[in-house]
Amino acid sequence: MKILFTPYSGGSIAHIVRSLAIADELKSRGHEILFTTTKNKKAFIENSGYQVYGDGHTEVNLNDEEDQSINYFIKNKNHFINWLSDEIKAAQDFQPDIIVNSPSFFGPIAGHKLGIPYITILNAQWLHEFQGVLGLSYSNKNSHHSLIRKISKPIFTYKFEKVYLKQIQEFYKELGADPKPKRQRDLHSGNPVLIPSIPEFEPIGRTKRKDIHYIGPLFWRGFEADSFDPLLLFKESNKPLVYISFGGSVFKKQTYEKLIESLSQKKEWNILLSLGPNFAREQFIEDMDHLIIKNYFPGLKVAEHADIVINTAGHGTVMQSLWNGKPLITIPHNIDQSTIANRLEELGLGINLNRAKISDFTKREKYAQKANEIPWHTIIKCVEQTLDNPKYKENGKKFQEILRKYDNAEKIGADLIEQYAKKGRKEND
Repeated sequence: MKILFTPYSGGSIAHIVRSLAIADELKSRGHEILFTTTKNKKAFIENSGYQVYGDGHTEVNLNDEEDQSINYFIKNKNHFINWLSDEIKAAQDFQPDIIVNSPSFFGPIAGHKLGIPYITILNAQWLHEFQGVLGLSYSNKNSHHSLIRKISKPIFTYKFEKVYLKQIQEFYKELGADPKPKRQRDLHSGNPVLIPSIPEFEPIGRTKRKDIHYIGPLFWRGFEADSFDPLLLFKESNKPLVYISFGGSVFKKQTYEKLIESLSQKKEWNILLSLGPNFAREQFIEDMDHLIIKNYFPGLKVAEHADIVINTAGHGTVMQSLWNGKPLITIPHNIDQSTIANRLEELGLGINLNRAKISDFTKREKYAQKANEIPWHTIIKCVEQTLDNPKYKENGKKFQEILRKYDNAEKIGADLIEQYAKKGRKEND
């Protein structure tokens, strides 16, 4: 079977890593795999053992620090077309049995244009069926949350369709793909969805759809090392271990410099700081006895030993932390991270230090700027209070037990991809 992976590759590698987790399982079953990606992520995927179509496409960063408004879509239209055209050309040449995307921001454009079965790895908050509001959450079943959802969801849908959907429709027109989405709900209603989470964390409401599947968190083992023990990196291993991972969300070197200056004073903690892909390690100070800085750490192993995790509420690190029952301090930089950060608070699993308003969806660059302006002494004080509060540890352990019932997500995902590919093959015969 031939399977084409087309993950979003702008900014961080989060969606590539999700795809690699399932791709490794499918590859072990003997399937032929091809990826599309950006020019600057091509080597990473090839070094992970996979072929990339062509030379790679132009990077489109949907979380650009200066502009996340509709102007970014308009100014960079050619880059978007280059990205989406690369997926279409790869599918035309490779003739896959199924296309796997993570996530499907614009719906299955290549699948629609070429009539190829299409499946997306997508967090529930982007679905019309989500029992919550993008950016805000309010995902519990109680009457308070239900009332807020009833009021807020139509406002969000209106703003999305007014601001972004028209531009997405232009992409469909430019690329000759039909049917074009007429409503926000149309973007993900025509193809199966794999949710890399669990219903207790990302609930959906009542639906007649049978093609939405919770598969559990996807962990790629490429960065992991069973022998890695973060405590061996420090001279004194009996201090609280604080893990900080911002992925690709931080673009200003000054943000890290202020953070490192503050952390350098916290000698009563052991601290691991993951820089992510945006800066070279050499741009910052040398390691200290209590502070180790790298671009990447084996996240699952670090989360196993950490006492607390600070991140942007990026889904991958959140799942690694919850898998190990650890509380989180979150500083979301974009709207989907804000949803996750609020959900952590609703479940008593963490704290959100950058709450979004419904208006922030159309002012996303200003929302990201707010995250960079939070004083680090405030964040450190919040960590101290969380470490001293036993409820977070108790809640974390309870949720860990629920989450670990959803093991082998990559195998479940691979099974479903095979099933939908075979189903599509029969329908085309």
